[in-house]
Amino acid sequence: MDWYEPKFKSNETIENCNECGVCYYICPQTEPLIKLLDEQYSVKDKIGNIENVIAAKTTQEKIEEIGQDGGIVTTSLVYLFEKNLIDAAIVSLYDEELKPEPHIIFDKEELFKAAGTRYSISSQILPLKELYNLSLEIQEEKGIYDIDQLRIAFVGTPCQARAIRKMQYLSIKPAHVIKYLFSLFCFENFDYYKLYEILEKETNVPAENIKKTTIKKNFFVYTKQDEKHEVNIKKLDPAVRNHCHSCDEFTGRYADISVGSSGAPKGYSMIITRTSIGQDIVNLLLSSNYISQYIVPVNERQEWKQKKMNLFNRMVKLKK
Repeated sequence: MDWYEPKFKSNETIENCNECGVCYYICPQTEPLIKLLDEQYSVKDKIGNIENVIAAKTTQEKIEEIGQDGGIVTTSLVYLFEKNLIDAAIVSLYDEELKPEPHIIFDKEELFKAAGTRYSISSQILPLKELYNLSLEIQEEKGIYDIDQLRIAFVGTPCQARAIRKMQYLSIKPAHVIKYLFSLFCFENFDYYKLYEILEKETNVPAENIKKTTIKKNFFVYTKQDEKHEVNIKKLDPAVRNHCHSCDEFTGRYADISVGSSGAPKGYSMIITRTSIGQDIVNLLLSSNYISQYIVPVNERQEWKQKKMNLFNRMVKLKK
């Protein structure tokens, strides 16, 4: 991709490159490991292996107030922290202008700053390289005595989930500390600066005055004054990242759990479980009443599930 200049390319990274090829192999857009991953994760089509598909929403009042749609990812991470199943999570936080920033968080209270969806890319894999450089203060405060024994949940886009699985397949540290992998549905992502430049032009609302954004066919902007603006999604095409034009992912077929709003009833999220790890977590969330499942009549369940599968397949085909 001669036209692409990597965001973190510098004279230092060029000088330190020993041409080992690792960056090529773990890049989500390269092919060498895909067949091996497909075999490992039972992927037979563009949707991937599916243990189950349900719609659900959080039962946690605080998350319901601040989360996106069903609040499933935030609720899942709260559960994992509260049950001592993870030591940390890699999530996307954002500043006062909604610019996403990847962070490692070590307790559930920090999760509430991460709730909701941002539609510009957050480089979720970057925090991994900081793990071995954690300050002694943080290690002592959090009781971290061996970085390699950490248990981390990772939340990212389908392409980021694919990169993590490639790293794990090649035993590249510290990807081995990721125990739970959540993928968000992603049709396309936007360059932050281009996106908010267009949004301000269309709505006269600067980024620092935006409270929330959502995509429901069109792009919706909610201001801190509780005003609502609708922007035709096609007007955002100039802000779409180039990589997204060649991506064949939508639901995140290499994750443990995939979550998104597409196809979900209002106020709910769709949950696709792909591995036994993912299914176990969803079962625990339901049995512990952290989330509630959307009830589909027994005689309609097979048809309901097939409709969702058809929708996901259509979304993937639309990306081509």
